[in-house]
Order: sequence, then structure tokens, then C-alpha cells
Amino acid sequence: MSQITIGLALGSGGAKGLAHIGVIKTLEKYDIPIDFIAGSSIGALVGAYYSSHKDSKSLEDIALGFNKRKGFSLFDLSFRGGFIKGKKIESFIGELLDKESFDKLLIPFSAVATDFITAEPVIINSGNLTQAVRASISVPSFFQPLSVQGRLLADGGLSNPVPVEVVRKMGADIVIAVNLDNSYLEDHESNDTGLSLAELPLYSVNILRYHLALHSAKTADLVISPNVYLRGIIGWNDFFDTVRAKEIIKVGEEATEKIIPDIQKLIRERQAGNGVRGFIPQLSALFKRIKIS
Repeated sequence: MSQITIGLALGSGGAKGLAHIGVIKTLEKYDIPIDFIAGSSIGALVGAYYSSHKDSKSLEDIALGFNKRKGFSLFDLSFRGGFIKGKKIESFIGELLDKESFDKLLIPFSAVATDFITAEPVIINSGNLTQAVRASISVPSFFQPLSVQGRLLADGGLSNPVPVEVVRKMGADIVIAVNLDNSYLEDHESNDTGLSLAELPLYSVNILRYHLALHSAKTADLVISPNVYLRGIIGWNDFFDTVRAKEIIKVGEEATEKIIPDIQKLIRERQAGNGVRGFIPQLSALFKRIKIS
């Protein structure tokens, strides 16, 4: 059968992105190949590491060993353009990735950032890998935007939170998207409408993220939507909490387990379809030879 290539579009979402690790672990478990990866924000960080090492176990070990002491040691405070300059984070990312160049990756990878001046999504798939990831995770106000080749780059989730079309253009026949913004409320079952003034801006931003992520993911062949809010509100502190990190990773595993039969079925269908399409030209050529004879 013809080889079908699979692309993974890893969405933005802060600490919710730990669920990406569970997704990748489960795809590995069922021998689902990952031929291309594109990521926004935390999706870029996870995607770049896996593209560089192709090892979900070491990725999980790093995530579970990232305590508060180590995390806060990477904060170089600033009050211009963002609370964190990002130089220490950039060095840390460089150590994690081990390789500075896209062309040395084991899996083709693209990072998505946003031009802070033009609002355009910026696809980075060449040059300095560390800077590409640093740009993609630059949440406004939290991180200073990064200047790259004359462009001021910020978080990829601002313009393309689930980069489906990016990974499709890389050559993927099947695109699996991971949407971490599939719910705009931490407790969407709640009927409580008594939001405080402090909560309203946050929920308004969540609604915007929810709709933008739906729009970005709509052309995917399959969408994995980990229900991270089953484990309660997810905040930045969860990067530093081993118990919570394990729970979020587990949510990614559970969501992917549910969709594995759909993935396997789609792969079989596409392989069969490719086989038929490849056979038709051969059959046509055979008929022509018979007619000439």
C-alpha cells in the first residue's frame, strides 16, 4: 500500500499544553507515525523537542522534573515590553533542543509566531530553532516580544492557535489537530452567571481563544480535544506541580485513546484510496499498449 504521511498540529494553551505529551505518547503506543509537526506557543516547544529527539519518555521526564525552583530561576524580570526578558528562557530552550538548526531535526517542524506590528502569522521553518520557539511562546505582557530579521514576533496563538494548514502545506496527507481551547469556561457545566469584574476580562479572552481555535482547527482531518478542565482550573503554576502535570498529561492520553480507532480507520481508507489512484494510470497504460498491438 502507498505510504500515507501524518502531520500533527499542536495548539497553544500554556500549561494545558502538557496534554500534548500524552497525545504523542499514545500515538507512539499505537505505532501511529508522526511525519510532520507544526506548533503554536506551548505546541511549538513540545513539537520542537519531539522533532529533535523523537522521545516522548524524555519529554515527559523533563516536564515532571520542572519544579518551582527551576522555573523561577529562568525569570529575568523586566518592565519593558513584558515582565520577563526571555534570555534565560531562550538559553534553557537551547539546552533542551540540543540542536540549533531546523535541517538537523528528525521530524520536519514549523513554529508559528505572530508579527506584533502587522498581526500576520509568521511561519518559521528554517534558521535558529531556539529563537523560533522563543518567539512562538512570547505571550504578550508576560514575555518581551522577540525581534527576528526586523520583525517583532510574539505568541503564535494570537494569530493561528492550531496550525492545521501549516502542517498540511508541509506535505501531510492526514492532519491530526490538538485543540486545547475547546472549552471557554473552566467549568462549562456551571450555570453560575455571577462573574466578578475581575473575571470578566479573562472570560472574554477565553471566548475569543475558543472561537479562533475552532476556526484554525476546522480543516483538520481529525481533532483531539483534551478536556483539561476535568482536572480543574489550569494555570501557570501547573508547570511546576508534578501531580498536576501528571494529571494533564493523562488527559491527553485519554483523549487520544478515544480517537485511535478513527485514526486507524482513516489511515486504512487513505491507503486504499492511494492504492486505487496509483493503479488507474497503470491500467490505462496497459489498455493503450493492448490497443496499439
